[in-house]
Order: sequence, then C-alpha cells, then structure tokens
Amino acid sequence: MAILETLRRRLFGKRGTRESLVSLLPGLSIVLTLAGLAWLFVLPMQDQSRRTYISENALLPGQAHTYFHGSEENIVRAFKEEVRLLKDAPNLERARTMQQWLSDIGYKSATHNWSMSHYDDVKTGVNVYGVLHAPRGDTTESMILCAPWLNRNGVLNESGMAIAIALARYFSRWSIWSKDIILLIPSDTGFGLSKWVEDYHYTSMPVSSGSIEGGIVLDFPGESGTFEKLEIFYSGVNGHLPNLDLVNTVGVICGHMGINVIVHNVDAGDEDYKSRAVTLVSGIAQQALSGLYGPGAGSEAFSGWRIDAVTLAAKPSSNGYEPYDQMMYGRLIEASMRSINNLLEHFHQSFFFYLLLSPRRFVSIGTYLPSAMLIGASFTIKGIYHWMTSSSTMTDKTIDEAIRAFWLFMATVLFSVGLLSLSAWLPSSMLASGAFVVMAVTPTLPIIFRLFISAKPLSYIHKLQSYILISVGLFLTTLSTLNFSLSLMFGLIFAPLAHCLSPNLPRNGNHRSAALIGQLLRSLTNIMSCIAVVATCPWLDIYLYYLIAVKGTEFPHTLSIVAVQDFITNTSQDEFSEFLSGMMWSWRGLGVWSFVPVIFLVWLPLWLVSCVVVSVRPLSEFDQSATGDGQKPGVESSSSPTTDHKLSS
Repeated sequence: MAILETLRRRLFGKRGTRESLVSLLPGLSIVLTLAGLAWLFVLPMQDQSRRTYISENALLPGQAHTYFHGSEENIVRAFKEEVRLLKDAPNLERARTMQQWLSDIGYKSATHNWSMSHYDDVKTGVNVYGVLHAPRGDTTESMILCAPWLNRNGVLNESGMAIAIALARYFSRWSIWSKDIILLIPSDTGFGLSKWVEDYHYTSMPVSSGSIEGGIVLDFPGESGTFEKLEIFYSGVNGHLPNLDLVNTVGVICGHMGINVIVHNVDAGDEDYKSRAVTLVSGIAQQALSGLYGPGAGSEAFSGWRIDAVTLAAKPSSNGYEPYDQMMYGRLIEASMRSINNLLEHFHQSFFFYLLLSPRRFVSIGTYLPSAMLIGASFTIKGIYHWMTSSSTMTDKTIDEAIRAFWLFMATVLFSVGLLSLSAWLPSSMLASGAFVVMAVTPTLPIIFRLFISAKPLSYIHKLQSYILISVGLFLTTLSTLNFSLSLMFGLIFAPLAHCLSPNLPRNGNHRSAALIGQLLRSLTNIMSCIAVVATCPWLDIYLYYLIAVKGTEFPHTLSIVAVQDFITNTSQDEFSEFLSGMMWSWRGLGVWSFVPVIFLVWLPLWLVSCVVVSVRPLSEFDQSATGDGQKPGVESSSSPTTDHKLSS
C-alpha cells in the first residue's frame, strides 16, 4: 500500500492531472482485454506462424529403411487373437500371461500392482512391463513403448497391444539399439500409467533401466486392423508439452509414408485461415482442460517427469474407406523409435512452449504469450484504478478502511482454503450431495451479505476490489508462462467481474435529484453487475461444462428450466457424482493442480468479493456526513438561539 501511495504522489502531484489520468485507467483496462482477445485472431494468420522443422539433426526422421512387414503380419494377427482371448480374464491372470509373453521373447519382465484409495473409493490395477537392455548401451538411457490395455475411451486397445508386442519381439533381434527399450502395458491411460511412472522414479522396481528419454503411446482399438488417419496427442497436464522435435519427427515420418495426420481432431489443411483458427482454439481448450475428467490419451502421464512422449491414435473411417493397415502403423512406430534411439542427448534443441495450428505449422511462445499477458495486465490496471479512486490522501480514516478491507479479503481467501480442504476430505460418494448443498446456498449469498454486512463507504468497497483484482492480475500473468491456455481461459471468464461490476448505488442523498437518464444508467449498471456475478459463478459454470462436455447437451438446452430439473435428478444418480469424483481424482491422483485448486484459491475468492460488491449498500455522501456531523453537505445549519439574539440586538 505504501509503495502504491508513493508512486501515486510522484506521478500525479497535481490533483487535476491525477484525476484526469486515473479516469483513463478503466478504459485502458478494457482496451487491454480486447487487445488480448484480438491477438488470438491474429495468430492463425499466415505471417504469424512458422512451418515446423527438425532442430536436432541427429534424429534423422525417415532416413532409415523399415522392415516391419511380410511375415511379421502373421505375428501381429496371432497376438491379436491371444489378446482377444484375455479380454474377460481376471486382471492378475491377464498380467501373468502377458508377462510370460515378454519373457519368452527375451525381455526382463515384471508386473506392477498399484492401488489408490480415498475412503471407500478404491482404484486398483496391474501393469505389465519388460526391459530389453541395449546391445550398444550402458543402461543409463532408455525409451518407452507403451500400449495401454484400455485406451482413452475405455475401449480394448487390441491392435495397439498386438503391434507393440510384435514390435518388441522384432526389436529383440536387432543389435542397433543404444538405448534400452521398455515395453509397458498399463491397465489404463490414467491412474495405472501415471502410477507406474511415479513408482519407476520413486521406488525400487523389480526390473529397471536408465532415464527415459522419450516414448510412444500406441492407441489402435478394434479388430479391423485398418485406419483412415492418424491423430497425434501431445498435450500434457499442467501445461507441460513434449519437445516439438518429437512431434515434428512423427509428422515427417508420416509425410514420407503418405499417412494423413491431424491434431486436435481437426481434419483440415493448413492453407486457409479458418482451419488454422479452429485448430488453435481446439488446442487451447484441450491443453487447458487436460486431465480434468476421465483418462487422457496416455502421453500426459509422462509430463512433469522430463519425458517427451506423444500418443499416436489410429482413427477409423466413418465411410468405410481406410487406406492404411496395421503394418504401416507398425512401421511408423519402428521409424519413430529408431529416431529416438539416434539421440545423442536429451531433447533440448526445439521448443517446449508452442501451439500447433496444423501438423505442419506452429506459433512459439514469443508470438502467443502477449494475448494472456494483456488480459492479465488489465486486471492489475483495474485494481490500481480502484485503489487510487478510493484514497486521494493517506489519512487515519483511509488507513483504517484499507486494513478492514484487507481483513475481509483475507477472510474470503481463508474460507475458500477451508472449502478446498473440506472437498478434498469428503468421500467421493458425498461430493454430489455436498455440491448440491453449495449450489443451493450460493444464490442466497448476496441476500446474506445484504443482511449481515452493514453499509460501507464507497472507498472501502473500492479498496476491497483493488486487493482481489491486483492479486488475480498477478496470478494470471504468472500462470500464463506456465500454462498459457489455462491463464487465457480464466482471464476470459473473470473479465466480466473486472469490467462490468460496480457497487449497488443507493438512491438517497444527492442521487435523489439526479436526472432520469442517470437513474436509468445506474439501473443498467446494477443489472449488468448481477448478470456478471451469475454468469461467472464457479458452480454454475462447472455444471454447464458437465452438461455440454460430458453429457453432450446442446447449449440452448443448458440454459432452460429442464437443465435445472436434470441437475436435481442427476444428483441422486451416479453420473454427476462420478464427474465430480473424477475432477477431485485428477488433482488427488494425477497431480493436476491447474484446475481444482485454482477454482477454490482464485476463482471462488474473486466471486465472493464480487458478491459483496454487488450486494452491500455503499454509504452515500449524505450518510457519511450524517454519521460525521449530522448535517447534509452544502446545507447551512439552522440558526441557534444565540445567533437569533445577536441579530435581534
């Protein structure tokens, strides 16, 4: 506070200059938000992006001839039949059978039993893995080939596992490897894979190898053995991304083989603005919500461990035309593994922060970062405006107001921390009931604040807004360097609370003589403030996400009264409870700190303070003067008897 006051005095010595410059800050804040949003529309332009390229020359993608074909196809078909027979087998029996397969082809194999529990919610599974020590290596480096039992959609990854095991058998006959090969078959792409990676680094495994330099996750469900296009999943949790060289390596190899490659489920070329824009928006959404609910593609389990990995998902055709077969998919994996094997050191040459506009075009962090930075700076500037508006001089009264506003701000933060702890402690079966209670109480908060919080001076409310907006602005600008997509998403959600929020001005005092147009403007401002608070309610937005993204409800239907009835019905069912449990497990089990903690520690305090601003009645000038000396400002007091006596004399 002292720093801000000193800066204010030095910059704005004269009162007229200060007031004129301070009045420009709200407009500047809006301009920064609009500029940050407009920056996104500039990124898909042709001149703002660059074509992908290989920075690490040692990778040599597509330079080596692949030999995975011919008689190897019979091996793939045989393993597919064996995998199909294990479909209904118990987990332990299935794991021991696959472990025996790996031992028979020359791998040092083991099983990995994992479990996670939270009260009565227990998650267990068995992973199988094997290690092939490199003939030309010293067991200090390795690369991983992963084929989950169930893919990201919960479907049996039949072709993916068969190709992975056939490739492992095929690799064991080669003497070119300088890195160990780890073949991992986890129980799923979520907790099973994440738990294996964690235990590999933190515990003593029965069979181990060196540091994992890179990996490929195979996602090829179904029995047909053919596919139409290949989708590359590369987004990690908490904003982590693999080195761009790994993504480009797969893209170059697919180009040599003639395989159609897509990213973010957008099958369009990179020559038109619209397709690049759709891919950009889809990539931002996928990165921001990665790991939020349900199992991911698998590659995000390696993020945070300095392991660069991508998931290669074979996409079936919708019209029956599937030009690529499973052997071409196997040759793609072989070429990718051989490129990783060529690495002389860890991936470091290319970008770790980027956004793909297509498989062949990208924008780097220096190009897209200003978008989130401008939106985050708009909150800070609006907070400075509220602070400078609330205190023209530093008196005992303003210091007391600043302290009391600060304690209310801290109370909202501590309340949010307590609610986060309570949510983490509650059993999964009680989350839906607890969420229903919170959602039922939330609409009454403005009424509660109105009844139990007395009227406050307008300067007090401005100070309260300045605390929360400055803290949110600092948080968003810091988060943008770690997780650009999440910072951008929260910045756009929070924007109405920064620009559309104003105190609920009373109609007493000087406001009684205001013109009709002034009353209409105040009414419109109050309505916009209420709409902003309702639209940015965290619980409402979470439920809308559940309806749209999880249940697939059309957007207009989510705003109808039927959606409320569906919510009341679903609280007694398992769907909504499972969704909330998945959100908490993403934080508890997968370490996704970039969403659930942010909701409680940033979003909820901002929203609670906004409720206080909208609901608490500010003291007008009439009320403040009446409290101070019992007179209206600008009105002379009535003549006292002594004065009348002097006048008569």
